[in-house]
Amino acid sequence: MKSIRILLADDHSSVRAQIRARLGHEPAFEIVGEAENSAQAVECALTLKPQVVLIDPMMRDGLGLDATRQIAARLPQTAIVVLTAFADTAQRIELRKAGTRHILDKGIESQHLLRILRELGQVDSPNESERGSA
Repeated sequence: MKSIRILLADDHSSVRAQIRARLGHEPAFEIVGEAENSAQAVECALTLKPQVVLIDPMMRDGLGLDATRQIAARLPQTAIVVLTAFADTAQRIELRKAGTRHILDKGIESQHLLRILRELGQVDSPNESERGSA
Protein backbone atom coordinates (compact mmCIF):
# COMPACT_ATOMS: atom_id res chain seq x y z
CA MET A 1 0.00 0.00 0.00
CA LYS A 2 1.40 3.36 -1.02
CA SER A 3 1.42 6.14 1.52
CA ILE A 4 -0.67 9.28 1.11
CA ARG A 5 1.62 12.19 0.25
CA ILE A 6 0.86 15.29 2.31
CA LEU A 7 2.12 18.88 2.22
CA LEU A 8 1.77 20.95 5.42
CA ALA A 9 1.35 24.71 4.95
CA ASP A 10 1.07 26.81 8.11
CA ASP A 11 3.00 29.85 9.29
CA HIS A 12 3.36 28.47 12.81
CA SER A 13 6.10 25.86 13.17
CA SER A 14 4.44 24.56 16.34
CA VAL A 15 1.25 23.76 14.40
CA ARG A 16 3.24 21.96 11.71
CA ALA A 17 5.06 20.00 14.45
CA GLN A 18 1.72 19.05 16.04
CA ILE A 19 0.36 17.78 12.74
CA ARG A 20 3.60 15.89 12.06
CA ALA A 21 3.26 14.26 15.48
CA ARG A 22 -0.37 13.32 14.77
CA LEU A 23 0.51 11.74 11.43
CA GLY A 24 3.99 10.46 12.21
CA HIS A 25 2.93 7.17 13.74
CA GLU A 26 0.70 6.29 10.81
CA PRO A 27 2.41 4.39 7.98
CA ALA A 28 -0.44 5.40 5.64
CA PHE A 29 0.87 9.00 5.56
CA GLU A 30 4.05 10.60 4.28
CA ILE A 31 4.70 14.28 4.89
CA VAL A 32 6.58 15.24 1.74
CA GLY A 33 7.08 18.91 2.53
CA GLU A 34 6.31 21.91 4.70
CA ALA A 35 5.68 25.55 3.89
CA GLU A 36 5.63 28.51 6.25
CA ASN A 37 4.03 31.02 3.88
CA SER A 38 1.72 31.11 0.89
CA ALA A 39 4.40 31.42 -1.79
CA GLN A 40 6.23 28.39 -0.39
CA ALA A 41 2.94 26.47 -0.26
CA VAL A 42 2.34 27.01 -3.97
CA GLU A 43 5.97 26.28 -4.89
CA CYS A 44 6.09 23.10 -2.80
CA ALA A 45 2.75 21.88 -4.11
CA LEU A 46 3.80 22.36 -7.73
CA THR A 47 7.18 20.71 -7.13
CA LEU A 48 6.14 17.84 -4.87
CA LYS A 49 2.65 17.16 -6.26
CA PRO A 50 1.17 15.83 -3.01
CA GLN A 51 -2.16 14.06 -2.89
CA VAL A 52 -3.28 16.31 -0.03
CA VAL A 53 -2.36 19.85 1.01
CA LEU A 54 -3.19 20.79 4.59
CA ILE A 55 -3.21 24.60 4.56
CA ASP A 56 -4.02 27.46 6.91
CA PRO A 57 -5.61 30.15 4.75
CA MET A 58 -4.99 32.77 7.44
CA MET A 59 -1.20 32.82 7.26
CA ARG A 60 0.51 36.06 8.26
CA ASP A 61 1.31 37.01 4.69
CA GLY A 62 -2.42 37.36 4.02
CA LEU A 63 -2.26 35.27 0.84
CA GLY A 64 -3.44 31.86 2.04
CA LEU A 65 -6.72 32.04 0.13
CA ASP A 66 -4.85 33.04 -3.02
CA ALA A 67 -2.43 30.14 -2.53
CA THR A 68 -5.39 27.80 -2.12
CA ARG A 69 -6.87 29.05 -5.41
CA GLN A 70 -3.56 28.66 -7.25
CA ILE A 71 -2.98 25.13 -6.00
CA ALA A 72 -6.53 24.05 -6.82
CA ALA A 73 -6.32 25.55 -10.32
CA ARG A 74 -2.91 24.10 -11.17
CA LEU A 75 -3.23 20.75 -9.40
CA PRO A 76 -6.93 19.82 -9.64
CA GLN A 77 -6.33 16.25 -8.46
CA THR A 78 -4.68 17.45 -5.24
CA ALA A 79 -7.13 17.57 -2.35
CA ILE A 80 -6.93 20.78 -0.38
CA VAL A 81 -7.88 20.58 3.27
CA VAL A 82 -8.08 23.80 5.23
CA LEU A 83 -7.04 23.74 8.87
CA THR A 84 -8.00 26.99 10.52
CA ALA A 85 -8.60 28.43 13.95
CA PHE A 86 -11.22 30.80 12.59
CA ALA A 87 -13.34 31.00 9.47
CA ASP A 88 -16.64 32.84 9.35
CA THR A 89 -19.42 31.99 6.92
CA ALA A 90 -18.16 34.38 4.20
CA GLN A 91 -14.63 32.95 4.45
CA ARG A 92 -15.96 29.41 4.28
CA ILE A 93 -17.87 30.27 1.12
CA GLU A 94 -14.73 31.75 -0.45
CA LEU A 95 -12.67 28.73 0.59
CA ARG A 96 -15.21 26.39 -1.01
CA LYS A 97 -15.17 28.45 -4.20
CA ALA A 98 -11.36 28.29 -4.13
CA GLY A 99 -11.48 24.51 -4.35
CA THR A 100 -11.11 23.17 -0.83
CA ARG A 101 -12.50 19.74 -0.08
CA HIS A 102 -12.74 20.14 3.70
CA ILE A 103 -12.61 23.06 6.13
CA LEU A 104 -11.56 21.81 9.55
CA ASP A 105 -10.88 23.41 12.91
CA LYS A 106 -7.25 23.16 14.04
CA GLY A 107 -8.53 21.49 17.21
CA ILE A 108 -10.00 18.55 15.28
CA GLU A 109 -9.63 15.20 16.99
CA SER A 110 -6.78 13.17 15.55
CA GLN A 111 -8.93 10.17 14.63
CA HIS A 112 -11.34 12.36 12.66
CA LEU A 113 -8.47 14.04 10.78
CA LEU A 114 -6.86 10.68 10.01
CA ARG A 115 -10.15 9.30 8.69
CA ILE A 116 -10.61 12.28 6.36
CA LEU A 117 -7.05 12.00 5.08
CA ARG A 118 -7.43 8.28 4.45
CA GLU A 119 -10.64 8.87 2.50
CA LEU A 120 -8.97 11.53 0.36
CA GLY A 121 -5.98 9.29 -0.29
CA GLN A 122 -8.11 6.43 -1.62
CA VAL A 123 -8.71 8.32 -4.84
CA ASP A 124 -6.11 7.43 -7.46
CA SER A 125 -4.14 10.52 -8.39
CA PRO A 126 -2.67 11.17 -11.83
CA ASN A 127 0.20 12.82 -9.95
CA GLU A 128 1.61 9.31 -9.39
CA SER A 129 2.76 9.05 -13.00
CA GLU A 130 4.06 12.63 -13.02
CA ARG A 131 6.29 11.93 -10.00
CA GLY A 132 7.84 8.94 -11.71
CA SER A 133 8.82 10.94 -14.78
CA ALA A 134 10.75 13.65 -12.93
